[in-house]
Amino acid sequence: MMTKQFFSMASALMLGLFTSSLAAHSGHEHGSDVAVLEVTNAQVREFLPASTATVGYLTLINHSGTNATLTKATIDGLGRVEIHEHSHVDGMMKMQQIESVVIKAHESVSFQPGGYHLMAFEPLEPLKVGQERKLTLYFSDGNRLFTNAQVVSLETQAKQSKPSTQHAHH
Repeated sequence: MMTKQFFSMASALMLGLFTSSLAAHSGHEHGSDVAVLEVTNAQVREFLPASTATVGYLTLINHSGTNATLTKATIDGLGRVEIHEHSHVDGMMKMQQIESVVIKAHESVSFQPGGYHLMAFEPLEPLKVGQERKLTLYFSDGNRLFTNAQVVSLETQAKQSKPSTQHAHH
């Protein structure tokens, strides 16, 4: 009897997951022109004392033959996330918000110190080192990509830093 209840519950859960997957993917087609994207090394730094902003890094890899355009990001527990870039202007390093980032076909874009990065504001709850927070990336074609961002310390991010190359072929 217990086994039968377990299988009934498992079947209902699987049907629910399948149904919600279909709903999440309604409204767009999966043809050969859809970018196949992968996120690696997603992380967000804990807020420093008295700081009103923090930073997030990740790498986006486009495995398809179609460009993808990132237009927005959200992180659970944070009120606002913006896409930013560092650029050299008149010999000075300048940070600015940008509307989108194109991940070219068969290339990757790294969000890292000195280049593209996510700026996060308005914590709804404290970020604690070791936590994972849901990161949602939104693209111009209506697709979304979900992953977890690891909450890390400033020291951890500093150890992982390397010079920015921004774009890479693979």
